[in-house]
Parts: sequence; C-alpha cells; structure tokens
Amino acid sequence: ANTGEVSAILKIANAHKTPVVPVSGRTGLTGATLAQDALMLSVERLNQITDINPEARTATVGAGVILSNLHDAVAAHDLVFPLTLGARGSAMIGGLLSTNAGGSNVVRYGSTRGLCLGLEVVMADGRIMNLMSALHKDNSGLDLRNLVIGAEGTLGIITAAALKLVPRPVGVGAAMMAVKSPGAALELLALAGERIGEGVSAFEIMHRQGFDFLAEVGPEVTSQFNEPPEWTVLVDVGLPAGLSPEDALEGLFEAGFDAGLVTDGAIAQS
Repeated sequence: ANTGEVSAILKIANAHKTPVVPVSGRTGLTGATLAQDALMLSVERLNQITDINPEARTATVGAGVILSNLHDAVAAHDLVFPLTLGARGSAMIGGLLSTNAGGSNVVRYGSTRGLCLGLEVVMADGRIMNLMSALHKDNSGLDLRNLVIGAEGTLGIITAAALKLVPRPVGVGAAMMAVKSPGAALELLALAGERIGEGVSAFEIMHRQGFDFLAEVGPEVTSQFNEPPEWTVLVDVGLPAGLSPEDALEGLFEAGFDAGLVTDGAIAQS
C-alpha cells in the first residue's frame, strides 16, 4: 500500500534470497508475471494521484494508477497524458514505465520514457531511490531514471513517478487510408509530416489480417471498405484552435492519392 511496505518486503526477500517479480495490470499475453518459486508483488494499491500541477504540466502518481484513470483526472484541467493504448483501462503506470510502452501516440510524443520526469524506485535490498524531480530540463549527470525505465523490474520496483502532461488539442480527427505497401505507408508518414507537422498524433499501419479477425469475432461491425485492403493506415491528428482537422486530413488524402500512395479511405465523422 506504500513505498515503506515495498521496501520491507524486499529487505526480507533479499535476506532469504527469494526472487521477487513486480506485478502491475497484467495486460500482457505472455504470462511473464506468472512467477514460480517467487513472490509476486502487486502495486495495485499504490493507486494515488497525489498531485496535478496545471502550470508546470506535471502529474505525480503511484505505480498502481490505471492509465485511463489518469486520463480522466488530467482532462478536468484541459490537459492530456498522451500515452494511450488498447489496454488503458487496466494497464498501470508502473508496468508501462517498466516496459517503456510505446502506445499509439509515439510518433508525436515518444514512448513512456519520454513522458517521465522522475521516479521513486525500491532497490532489490530494500533501499529507496528518490529520483522524483519534476524538472523538464535536468542535465545533472548520470540519468538513473532512464536505466530503470524499460528494465522490467530487474533493477528495482517502481513505486511512483512524475509525468509530463500536454495541453489538450482543440481539434481532433481520424482517418483510415488504404496504402499499397509498408513502403508507401512510410512515404505517406513523411508527407503527413510535411503537411501537418507535429499535428500528427498517431500513425498506425495494419495488415488485412486484422480485418479478417474482426470479421470472425465482430461480424456486426461494418467496414468503410467493400473489400478490405492489404495494408491500411490509421491517422490521428490533434490541432490547436483555428486549424481544421478535417481539412488537414482531406488535404493529406488528396496529396497521398495524387502521389500514388493512397488508393482508398474514409475520414471519421465523429
């Protein structure tokens, strides 16, 4: 329930040479947290959002905070924690940091590592390492924080984090575009960067197999394509006031079509 309890458990486990596996939302499908002959230490009770600072655009949270709960909390301040992924309703901050999750918006905002300003970590022997600085510009030597992010619990257990927030885009839009190949998708991404700049929030390429799976398990879901294309790109944009996401996506579609990159598509109406 708190950092002190995590520290006490790790001191005992270390003294008895007992392996410990940290557990967060268990959203993965590999069974990586189903440990044998080891302690499974869950962070789900470390679920407090202790501070949201709208001026500094930071949030201080426990490792057990569920991603969608953080999204809802910062939205009340017209801010966004831009990491998002399909498991946002169960994935926890500690696990996202431990795996350096990328998510859908990595094109614009980077992976989880790029969204973390500070960490609190309990080492294997129970010592507590406080790296909770929320400075956006910190050039103070060795960056132990970035060693821990992505280490999947091998260097210690994350108990809290200071995270970056960004202003909520005023205008958002999405489009699906059929492309001829992965190479054409990369060219379309470059074209999107030229036309929309940092307004491109997400850019995901999908193979036809995804549509085939959807037809099996969700036949009631309609598709905008009469025949699913071999390759499709999902584009999300988020723009400031005064710019139209619909116009931006229509312009990208037309430019992609003229360049021979896009063969079909649809712009979301809601």
